[in-house]
Amino acid sequence: MAASRRTTATAAEVARKFSHYSDVALGEPVVVTRNGRPRNVLISMAEYERLTERDQLSFLAEDTPERFVAALEAIAREDDDGR
Repeated sequence: MAASRRTTATAAEVARKFSHYSDVALGEPVVVTRNGRPRNVLISMAEYERLTERDQLSFLAEDTPERFVAALEAIAREDDDGR
């Protein structure tokens, strides 16, 4: 989903035309405003799942799984050997 493309609508508009904005959200985020300020974002389920999957792939450096550390060390050794 392109971050630069988005639709903005008031909460009242979204409430009145939810089906329309729900369809719009399948292709781009819908920023929902209240009192002129952004308050929520309506996104597709696919985009939500993509974003939550990315969160699950993140971890602190100290919590890096051993298999990733080993892979990084192997890459570093290959780089050192290739110089």
